[in-house]
Amino acid sequence: MVALAVVAIALGVGVPMFTTLAANQRMSSATNDLVTSLHAARSEALMRRVTVALCPTPDGAGPCLDGGNLGLGWTVFVDRNGDGSISADDVILQRHAALPPEFTAGVTSTPADLRFTDSGALGFDAGAPFTDYHIQICDRRGDVDTGRGIAAGRWIQISALGRQQLVRTRADLQSERNPLGGC
Repeated sequence: MVALAVVAIALGVGVPMFTTLAANQRMSSATNDLVTSLHAARSEALMRRVTVALCPTPDGAGPCLDGGNLGLGWTVFVDRNGDGSISADDVILQRHAALPPEFTAGVTSTPADLRFTDSGALGFDAGAPFTDYHIQICDRRGDVDTGRGIAAGRWIQISALGRQQLVRTRADLQSERNPLGGC
């Protein structure tokens, strides 16, 4: 009976901890995939001296979706004609399938494409000013401190110069500094 009680207590403590650990790992993996693609897009734009775009595409295939959700998938491509959509003469650099369903609704919608110019800066449609851009990834946990002040969600800041910064702390993610309002 004592052994059975010890096993029950261990399971009662261990299972919730494992669930939290697994959710944290899925969030880190999803965020790292997106940040890696953003870095790749900017690096390729600088290296090739061309415009490179990252746009939401369903399961990383098909056309760019205006106002689409990166949680459904994305494509990184050299936008040779600068039209912001995937054309026959564009070079596909990366495709990424949809994130797990728990993230899909929690990823910020984007413009049709997120362009990096040949200088690595953000570029939008002609005439639009360069501005910072923000992407937020949340899961069903919402506004939760997962330990040591780390938020369940993530906030990716992209400066007008194209540099990315990942925000993980709950205090920053949920602050008034976050124009997306937090998870």
